[in-house]
Amino acid sequence: MKKICLLVLLTVSALTICAQKKFVLTSPDGVLKAYISIGKEITYSVTHGTDTVLFQSAIAMQLDKGRTFGIASRLSGHNEKAVRQYLKSPFYKKKEIEDHYNLIHLKFKNGFNLEFRAYNEGIAYRFISTLGEAFTVENEIATFNLGKDRKAFIPYVRKNVKTIEEQFYNTFENVYTYQAISEWKHGQLSLMPLAIELDHGKKVCITEADLENYPGMYLFCSNPGIKAELKGVYAPYPKVEKQGGHINSQMVVLEREPYIAKCEGKKDFPWRVLVVSSEDRQLANNDMVYKLASSSRVNDISWIKPGKVAWEWWNDWGLYGVDFKAGINTETYKYYIDFASENGIEYVILDEGWATKGKCDLLDVVPEIDLQAIVDHGRRKGVDIILWAGYLAMELNLEKVVSHYADMGIKGFKIDFLNRDDQEMIDFMYRTAEVCAAHKMLV
Repeated sequence: MKKICLLVLLTVSALTICAQKKFVLTSPDGVLKAYISIGKEITYSVTHGTDTVLFQSAIAMQLDKGRTFGIASRLSGHNEKAVRQYLKSPFYKKKEIEDHYNLIHLKFKNGFNLEFRAYNEGIAYRFISTLGEAFTVENEIATFNLGKDRKAFIPYVRKNVKTIEEQFYNTFENVYTYQAISEWKHGQLSLMPLAIELDHGKKVCITEADLENYPGMYLFCSNPGIKAELKGVYAPYPKVEKQGGHINSQMVVLEREPYIAKCEGKKDFPWRVLVVSSEDRQLANNDMVYKLASSSRVNDISWIKPGKVAWEWWNDWGLYGVDFKAGINTETYKYYIDFASENGIEYVILDEGWATKGKCDLLDVVPEIDLQAIVDHGRRKGVDIILWAGYLAMELNLEKVVSHYADMGIKGFKIDFLNRDDQEMIDFMYRTAEVCAAHKMLV
């Protein structure tokens, strides 16, 4: 009987091993490698030379109707490809970028594909839906298994609150805390990018790219003293909202849906990115987020003029030695325009205060401001005007506001107090960019 039991166990074990499919993807220079394993779940690990960057880490997506991408998935085929091309980047820190990587595209019978890319400077992967019907994403599983406790530079959400839900409403700004993963602040989410120290002076930086029609990813360590593993966390889709927040210019989420995203069927999800460096200076010179982003949808870019800006909020409209009362008024902004013109500064921003506070109406300008006179003065001086705007005031009257100020000669908007990155807010960013671009306005 013991022999029979042993034979059965060996047979089951052999079947399990045979059922697993493994792939190795190597960077063009041969230094970085991603090891992808497909079995009951999909996991991957990453090495850089002889150092392990990431240990076996599970990835998956949980959909409605009990469907999943990445759990008990059936592989139907794959293809590999080497790519070397050059990307034009007219408004980036480089005029042209070399886009050099190897990829593996994995096809599954469960309604999705999975693509990994290996660059000399990092590894990235994304899920791709091939479903023919609308669906919702209940959760995405993105884990980053560090294997052991490591020091990291962590940009915690700037709120020391009791629940993760409260942290989804935040300003997306903070200093970096340098500490061990085992000392992770209890219950706190982290923004990205997050950099982790590896062996031999190397670092890995976790971030995302090509985020569209989907919530942004936070990072979280639920058991820092037990397992050095980070996981992705996402704000669920808003269900109930009310107007509130700063000067009543925001929509505050009161209740959320049991899913993070609504999708229309076929969809490319955001890239999950591991930037790997052997020297810190390589982090500042890394272009992976730009390379992984979708191509620009603005065909005519002749009207886009990058430049510096004189920003009155920074010094609280604090002019002195002038023959008028400084403040939010036409005379003050003409003075700023003169200063910008004399010093080769291309733009002046009118920050919060030029439109009546609390009304959420960007067409209701305060009586102290003559916007057309300011624009005309700037035109004579070779200085263009940008307007501050609360996001809700833009959202409520987007086309009318943009077209009105474009006709006046305003060159763009600085949009503020979004304070969320759930799917609804990400969609607002794209809609606003599209409308502004159609009217040749910066945003």
